[in-house]
Amino acid sequence: MKSSKVNLLLVILLVIIILIQLITIFKKHKEQFVTMERFPVCKSDCFNYRINKTKNIIKNLNLEQGSKILDIGGNNYVDFCKNNKYEYTMIDLKSPQETGGGGYYPGGLTYDGRNLPFKKNQFDLVIVSFVFHHASNNTLFLLKQIKDISSKYILVGEDLSELDYPMEWHKRNFEHQPGGIFRSDEEWKELFSLYNLKLIKQFTVSHDREKHLGDHIFRTIYLLEK
Repeated sequence: MKSSKVNLLLVILLVIIILIQLITIFKKHKEQFVTMERFPVCKSDCFNYRINKTKNIIKNLNLEQGSKILDIGGNNYVDFCKNNKYEYTMIDLKSPQETGGGGYYPGGLTYDGRNLPFKKNQFDLVIVSFVFHHASNNTLFLLKQIKDISSKYILVGEDLSELDYPMEWHKRNFEHQPGGIFRSDEEWKELFSLYNLKLIKQFTVSHDREKHLGDHIFRTIYLLEK
């Protein structure tokens, strides 16, 4: 009788261990599942098309009035934030880069391209729209700071690339930013994971002029949460 009770307890213990393992696996897979939304292919004025799509992403966050938004390397949401009663802060380099075709947006705060002058959890949303490939030497250091200064949300837009992408795309990237690092989708997701940033949703941006290059993801926007 005693032996039967011991065996029953061992079986119960084994079942509990298996259930714990199954729950852990389920949670892990649930966290890895990310909704991807493909925006309709842009046929013209794709820069403003992307900005307007980003505005819709921000609207869907349902931020409260007075929420603080930081835009690193851009100034494209001044009127949008004013109309929605958000507090909008812009920051860019002290002077334009000497190489590359990235935009330069003066009129806001400036920094040295590496050290952001903000406090922890100072902003409800930080926007880094297609900036990191222009800051390849400082990307990881900046990402760490951005995580610290955001209290909740981060929007990262990036041009993607992999070895099997068409040569025309590689040439475009080199001309756009000589010496820039254009990471793959997998690399970005791994970096977000290493920095303990939760990827909530991913959006892809396609241009009609690049449809002959195949069904690769060339541009994407990641919505992250701390």
